[in-house]
Amino acid sequence: MNETLFYLESHPLLTALICSVAGYLIGSLSSARIVYFLATGKRTIESFAEPVPHSDETFESDLVSATLVTKKLGAKYGCITSVADMVKVALPTLLAKLFFTSEPYFLLVALVGVIGHNLPVWYGFKGGRGESPIIGALLIINWFGLILANVAAAVLGFITGSVLVVRWGAYVILIAWLWYYFNDWRYGLFMILLNFFFWMSMRKDLARFYELKKRRGIEFTEEEVSEFILMGKTLGRFLDRYSLYALIKRAVGKRRPGSR
Repeated sequence: MNETLFYLESHPLLTALICSVAGYLIGSLSSARIVYFLATGKRTIESFAEPVPHSDETFESDLVSATLVTKKLGAKYGCITSVADMVKVALPTLLAKLFFTSEPYFLLVALVGVIGHNLPVWYGFKGGRGESPIIGALLIINWFGLILANVAAAVLGFITGSVLVVRWGAYVILIAWLWYYFNDWRYGLFMILLNFFFWMSMRKDLARFYELKKRRGIEFTEEEVSEFILMGKTLGRFLDRYSLYALIKRAVGKRRPGSR
């Protein structure tokens, strides 16, 4: 075993190739499809379409993820799917971190694992957005940094009054944090690439959201957004009422002529 590891570490290109292929293939396993099949016996999981508040429009998404399982089967199965997605990237990342110590090959394992989740070779490259695998990888790489970044995102979300900042702001913050904490540009590049593939996976959904909100003039409350992305109504309702943005907006509104 030690001789094999020594040989691999002395051949970095071979080690990188093995880590890339193994991480990608494992990441390509679709926990959503597996859980859905075990629960329903159906091999195909259909996309979801939900009505858009205040309109006759519908919001459709073809992402195959824990979110889809939650919407189809409920929170119990969605949670199982999410945990499985975390483990399928976290475990290979941990093994690479323990076995290969000369270089951070585990960053490569984590990155390609997320890519495999988003673009799975087993399923015609139709996967999810990678949020659960990203969390699984970051728990191994720098778990307390993940916690700190989420606290910072929560503060920024309170200031801006945005549920989306609370939910996803940590991934952007972690670019600077990992680079600073490890004092290694490779960690920053790793997080930049994770963000790239994460946001690319949601480009259709974000474009549709922008179209509904900006071009068609549909106003969404943070409560409605929070409920739609499965964070519950409470957080969104709090931001609608008590975020710094909401408080300033109400204060300015009261000062305008004719306002009550």
